[in-house]
Order: sequence, then structure tokens, then C-alpha cells
Amino acid sequence: MIKQLKEITKTKGLPQAVVRNGSTVEVWLSSPTGDSSDSIIVSIGCGTDEQATQVMNAWLELILD
Repeated sequence: MIKQLKEITKTKGLPQAVVRNGSTVEVWLSSPTGDSSDSIIVSIGCGTDEQATQVMNAWLELILD
């Protein structure tokens, strides 16, 4: 099995919202500069809807913690 490694992106913004759309999870991060005019949306493709649910729940734990 070949594993594909993804580039790691470090951000300063905090997670504000998480949305699951099928097998894709979108994480909305607040502005890394503190300016309210920009934000970062990270799209995470998962293999299945169930995996996406697990990823979403992990991000939600960060937000609600």
C-alpha cells in the first residue's frame, strides 16, 4: 500500500466552525493576523462518510474544549 503524505500547513488562526459535506470536512479558521476581514478554510477529503464524521468530531472537540 502506498501512503500519500500531505504537506503540513501551520496556521495561527483558531478553529471556529466545522462542516461535513459527505466525505469532505471543512474547517473554518479565524484570521491568523487578528483581522476580521480574512479567514482560512481547510478542506479535508476523507475516504468515507464515517471517516469524515470522525474527523469532524475530532475538530469539534478542539472547538468545544
